[in-house]
Order: sequence, then structure tokens, then C-alpha cells
Amino acid sequence: MKRLLMASAVLCSTLVAHAEPPMGYKLLWQDNFDGDNLDLSKWAAVVGPRKGGQSVADAVSVKNGALTITTYTKDGKHCTGFLTSKGRFETTYGYFEAGIRFNTTPGEWGAFWLMSPTIGKPLGDPAKAGTEIDIVEHRASDNKGKDIRDMYVINLHWDGYGKSHKTEGTKITPPFSAMPLPGEWHTYALHWTPERYTFYYDGKEQWTTTNAVSRRSEYLLLTCEITAEGWAGNCPAEGYGSLADSKTKMEVDWIRVWQAPARP
Repeated sequence: MKRLLMASAVLCSTLVAHAEPPMGYKLLWQDNFDGDNLDLSKWAAVVGPRKGGQSVADAVSVKNGALTITTYTKDGKHCTGFLTSKGRFETTYGYFEAGIRFNTTPGEWGAFWLMSPTIGKPLGDPAKAGTEIDIVEHRASDNKGKDIRDMYVINLHWDGYGKSHKTEGTKITPPFSAMPLPGEWHTYALHWTPERYTFYYDGKEQWTTTNAVSRRSEYLLLTCEITAEGWAGNCPAEGYGSLADSKTKMEVDWIRVWQAPARP
């Protein structure tokens, strides 16, 4: 593991738990977010309006061995960051894992997910068209204003986003004996094979399904998104604060992808 657990930016002696990749898997791709700049050979920062906010380049920073996406408000507009490996790294199957810390605020959510460039094409065939695979989506609030920051969701979406759209997923609430989810480092992982998806939290299996298994290459995303009201609750009336002052952040220590050996 790269980083010792941090609480209030103070190093602790306990390592972030993680699940080892399956036996025989080899490291295919990684980003440890070293240095002071985003590695543009691995990621593109998408810029432009998205849902209820603006994706902007300066919301994304790399410092002290971690990536930070900060959600902030400027001139009455809510801004955040949206990273994709599309066109830089895409793969089919494997073991995907990231060390992430969420400090989430209503109206905003952070996520680590995979996406197909051909989702819904053709309809009725997610194996060929691909599936949106949400390894973790974290919100502070649901659409009724309930505080749900101690849980996260895993979701699958396929057959596009129109009238044929289909979805399956589950809510995960870590045990009370575990370190709290918000404000602490945890690992989120996916084992994707031709037969199934299996999802992990801090090395422990949480959910598995054989539904809508994609059999095509997909790219990675690390994102924060905003809705003025709805799925993630209402944005604060006063906004999220400036880029320098905002406490609404998604931090990523590292992300790694392992792949199974070639079948004979």
C-alpha cells in the first residue's frame, strides 16, 4: 500500500485495507498521483456544463501523492471536476481498485466508475454494447433530504439512458465496527470477469451479479457531479465556498488495474 491512513491530515499507523487481486493477476495500469500535476497521458479533465454544475479544470489538483477534486462555487455557479481515461486507457475485465476519501455535501456526489463508449448500441445486448459500472457513488443526502453519508451505492446501467434504460444496484452500509465512511480513506474494488461482477469495500465482498455483464473494453472515470435538487438532495443555499475554502472534496490516493493471464 502507498499511503498510511490519514485522519485530519495526521498520519496514523494503520494501513488502508485492500483486497489482493486474484491469484495470477498482473498489474496492467496504475496511477499513484505522484508529483504536482495530473498525468495527461492517463487522464483528460472534461470541461463544460454537466447536470447542475460546471466541470472545470482547476477543480482538479495533484499534491502530496493524492488527487483532489474540489467542488466550489464562483459567481453563483457550482464547479467541480470530471476525469476520464477515454482514449488513453480502456480495457476488458480485470480487478479494479482505488483508495478514496469522500467529504461530500448535499447536491453533490463523487464516484469511481467504468463506462462503455457504445452503451445502448445495440439495445438488448449489454455484452456487446457495454454497461455503466459504478464501483462507488457517494452522496451526503438522498432526494428526500435524508442523511446517507454513512453508506454508498453500487449501480449498473445499460441499454442507454432513454426509454429502454435498465438498472440494477445495491446500497452498502459498512458495519458499525468499521471506520466511518465519510472523511476516512477506504478502498473500493471491482472484479469483472466474462461471467460476473463482484464488488468489494476494504477488501470485503459486498455484492455480486451476473446481470448485464459487459464483454467489451471500457474506460475509467473519477468524477464529482452536481444537481441543484433531486437525487443527491439540495445544494447549500450559500454554495460550497470558494476553491480555496471549500471542504467538499473527493480525494484519491491511488488507482490500479490488474488483469488475468491470457487463457491458453
